[in-house]
Amino acid sequence: DREMIVPAEKGDPDADPAETEFVTISRAGPRAAWMALRPHTGRTHQLRAHMKAMGHPILGDPKYGDEPSAQLSGQLKLQLHARRLTLPHPSSGMLILEAPLSPEMKAGFARFGFDEHEADPEPFGRKRR
Repeated sequence: DREMIVPAEKGDPDADPAETEFVTISRAGPRAAWMALRPHTGRTHQLRAHMKAMGHPILGDPKYGDEPSAQLSGQLKLQLHARRLTLPHPSSGMLILEAPLSPEMKAGFARFGFDEHEADPEPFGRKRR
């Protein structure tokens, strides 16, 4: 099931809100999960800040992580990967860019037993407009 997070902005009451849609793809025990995240806005560090606001910082995150996530991460680097970007093409249609898993993400998948092929290529279903 898809869910949305829009944490309350702290500080500046005129700040633009940030929205991120998320879905759980797979779990590795009670403390780690492979999540698909889709930002609907483009704020700095949005995905990292939203996951921390939910109480589940992205593993390997040196800026937004906490002590429990640092212990679970061990030597892993930031476990954040832009698998697919879909952008409007300047002339017509959509431009879709896809990237294979980085060595850092492969290390995280190996550590937690995730298989990159278990994810639905469209974890959010049809595009939201």
